[in-house]
Formats: sequence, structure tokens, C-alpha cells
Amino acid sequence: MKDIYSTFNYELNNTEKTRFTVALSGGVDSVVLLHLAKRFRDEFTHIEIDAVHINHGLSDNADMWQAFCADLCQQWQVPFKAYRVSVKKASRESLEAVARTARYNALKAHLHSDSELLLGQHLDDQVETFFIRLKRGAGLLGLGAMKQRTHIENGLPVFRPLLGIMRKDIVEYAKAQQLSHINDESNDDIRFDRNFLRNQILPELNARFKGFSNTVARVVNLLQSQQQLLDEYIAEDAKKCIFHHRFLLNEVIGFSRARIDNLIRYWLQQNNLVLPSQKVLDQVYQQAFNAKIDAQVSIECCGFAIKRYQDALFIVLPQAAPENQDNIGLSSVIIESQEFSVEKRAQGARAPFMDEQVNLRFDIGAEKFTLQHRNCTKSVSTWLKEAGIPPWQRPLVAGIYYNNQLVQVIGLGISKHAYAENGLCWQQKEANEN
Repeated sequence: MKDIYSTFNYELNNTEKTRFTVALSGGVDSVVLLHLAKRFRDEFTHIEIDAVHINHGLSDNADMWQAFCADLCQQWQVPFKAYRVSVKKASRESLEAVARTARYNALKAHLHSDSELLLGQHLDDQVETFFIRLKRGAGLLGLGAMKQRTHIENGLPVFRPLLGIMRKDIVEYAKAQQLSHINDESNDDIRFDRNFLRNQILPELNARFKGFSNTVARVVNLLQSQQQLLDEYIAEDAKKCIFHHRFLLNEVIGFSRARIDNLIRYWLQQNNLVLPSQKVLDQVYQQAFNAKIDAQVSIECCGFAIKRYQDALFIVLPQAAPENQDNIGLSSVIIESQEFSVEKRAQGARAPFMDEQVNLRFDIGAEKFTLQHRNCTKSVSTWLKEAGIPPWQRPLVAGIYYNNQLVQVIGLGISKHAYAENGLCWQQKEANEN
């Protein structure tokens, strides 16, 4: 039997992290992972571990599995939390994919800020992922399957320390350590592609071709190395055309189609988004370079959209205008991860009078507004359009009001009627920025 703990110990000792959260389903893979983490914690007392279980409610046994995980963690003195998620599958959606997304969203929401999520995925899972991606027609990046350490689709930091271990070795370890675990009956349902590969196809291939799964795993590692090399070249291109959620089209004129496709994939990957199919990439390319300049280009992807405005593509995440905040005074306010704060400026808005409330409001496009040093009055929407703000971002732009008088559009300017030297200016930034 392979010495799994030595491999696990080596992998975790090569990270600077000291806190880990085990994703515990109760199956043999996650139970072995938790046992290895417990041994590691007992050996290195500065290490902290906890476990989290996601109850999808898809099986009649779901509550029993949750209770099993809770009992196991109590026995091993591992802090434990369980969360129930709602899994609703729309038409043409994979139940497996929807459950995975719900699970990862819940894990991200409850993961401690300095913790890394440990997943029990192993070499056999890697091989299955390769074939699933192959079936979907994936390219180099997709066929690279799972990375050992990465941020997955919603930015969740994950580490897969068992990715080089075969499942049979994990099962043998569980037997040797006399570890109890649950059996999810859905794993036998070959209507799911992964189960079909696991239970029918890959056993046949491994029986026919000795060491077949190990060979595929080596191919995956080679593809990942080639992708890493390609990413280093792409990163140089990206410095010219990629700025967070914005992709400058003028900077890639003359690039080959393959070079542009790779840049778009890199752009989405850097934003921790699910990569679209080649069909969707074709649509992005055609509409980015062939649509009229004033066309309303919007391509829906998995949980986000790619839109074009003027000479750039934008990643647009679903977001409604935040709720207005009245009577905030001159204090900092945090709204949906955005911090609004005020500071003194040589050129700003006058201070509010004693009988004036300071109000923060959104979706202010219809308001008439006269910018400082300008003699014309226009709607806020018109000013924002002239400033190059895309239409979908305009409802999110905030205005500062004294009672019902708009004195500043944040990021745009101060009202001519409220302008003052040595005045006040409101700023907006991410709440966690230093």
C-alpha cells in the first residue's frame, strides 16, 4: 500500500498556510482526507483544521450523512459546520454542475479568510475530468483538467493534496485505518457521465492497457506545463489589452484569431470565471470585431455576460443597483463590499448646513446636473455617457445629496451650485482596499 500520509505531509509542508478547511462529504475520499489532516494537525501543533459539510438535500439519506460527518468530527475533535443548499436545475442544465456550483458558493461564503479548502479529489477523478473535457471538445486549457492548487470558478482557493493518489490506495488506507464512511447511492447511477466513465469505461481501459490511468495523468501534467508556458507569453500580451473586467479591442488588431482566443480565455480565467465553449468564443469574436460600433452586443455565459461598449469588451456580473442610504452624515458607509468615504479637498462640495441630511442614492440617471466650471445642464446619464461609462454601469453610479439637492456624482464631479474651495469630496473603493 502506498504511504499516503507521507505524500500528504510533503504537500502540506510545501505551503505557507497554517489553516485548512476540509470539504467533508462523508465518502471514503473525504474521510481519508480528514483523517490525514487530523494526523498532520496532531504532528504539527501550529496547524489548525476544521471541516464543513454541504447538505444538498438530493438524497433521502442526506440528513443521515450530515449527522455522520458531525459525529466523526466530534470524535476526532475537529471543529465542524454544516450548511444546507437549495439545488434547482433549469432546463438544459446538468444536475451535477448545478449542485457543484451551489456547493462551491456555500463553501466560499463560509470559508475563513486565511484558510485554504482541502478537496479529496484524486488521480482517478483527474482522469475522469480529462475524458469529460475531451467529450466536450475542450482545448489545451480544458484538457489540463484539475490543478492541484488553484482558485476555482467563483474565486474559491482550493488545494487537492491527493491528486496524485489512486483511489484504490485511498480505499486501502481507509481499510488499514478502520475508517467508516458513507456510500452515496448516486455514485452508481451511470446516467451521470462521470459515473459512466468510473464504473464502466475506465475499468475496461485499465484492464486492457496496463497503467492507463497513470499515463493519462502524466499527459494531463504535460498539458498543464504547456499551458503554463503559453500563459507566460499571453501575460505579456495581456499587459496591453486587459484591465480587470475590460478588454481593449484596438490593442489586438492584427493579432491572429488563435492569439485573441487565448487572450480571452486568459482574461476570463484571471477573473475566476467558467470558461465558455468554443461556440460561445466564436460568438464573442464575431460580435467583438464585426458588429457595428453602436450595436448592443451582449453574449450570455455561465453566470456572467460579455458586453461590448465602444472599443472594449467588458465582463458583466449580475448586479442590481444598491439600496439608497439616507442621513449618513459624514461617516464612511459600506454597501455591498463598496466603501464610500469623504475627505477634504482643495476643490469639492460645500459642507452641509445644519438642517441638511446627507443622502447616498443610486440610479440617478434622470437627474439634471450642472458640473463645476461648466455652464450647461444635462442629465446625469448624458454626462456619464460622455465620460465613457457603459450603460449597465450607470445605475450603479452613486450621488451625494444634501436633502434632495444633488451635490456630487461620485467619480464624475461636483455640482456647480455646491462647489466650494477647501470643500468635501466623496470617494468610492473596495471595502478591503488598503
